[in-house]
Amino acid sequence: MLRRILSGLAVAALAAACSADTMAPLSEEAMLAQDAQIIAQQVGAATGTTHERWFERLRDTLRTTDDPEARAFMEQSRAYRDSAQRAFEAGDREAARRYYHLAFRAMLSAVVELFPNAPARTGAAVDQAVARIEEHLGTREAPRIRAVLMHVRDLRNQADIALASGEPVTALAINLRAMQILHRLVEHIRDAHRDHDAVADSEMESVAY
Repeated sequence: MLRRILSGLAVAALAAACSADTMAPLSEEAMLAQDAQIIAQQVGAATGTTHERWFERLRDTLRTTDDPEARAFMEQSRAYRDSAQRAFEAGDREAARRYYHLAFRAMLSAVVELFPNAPARTGAAVDQAVARIEEHLGTREAPRIRAVLMHVRDLRNQADIALASGEPVTALAINLRAMQILHRLVEHIRDAHRDHDAVADSEMESVAY
């Protein structure tokens, strides 16, 4: 019930903010968004909890650690990416997107295999970034930023539920999505993205590894 209530509030706030006149002055909020994005990027860099850093750590670890399950997930990920490339070359963009998504999930499975605390660490980093951004905003009006932060908090709720339900890969994927949204906050505010999740997932899944 709590999850549904939070989801409903997040969707309502997000819709209201995104339906606002996009021609309205954004200068002050744009500056606040830039500050907030920098805060999130600083937290991500300090904690090493971005998707790029987890993949780097995965590659570095597998150079010296023989974990058959993690290696199997990586091989599966490569196979999915090869399928995605073939689908893209054939003009089937929908199939390509599905394969890229599967490749990303397989890589996250390898991360969780080697670093079981990755979901919790990433979630904690997102919470830290949100808290610091809200402190920076203070009482200033920033409806678009606050709508995105509400959405991020809803994602964190979903991730915690997934982790408690024994789905660490899903939890990590959601937490990384939340972090990616914060790391691109200026673009999400400036371009009035309606589907923050799809934009973030596309950005992460397109990264070559």
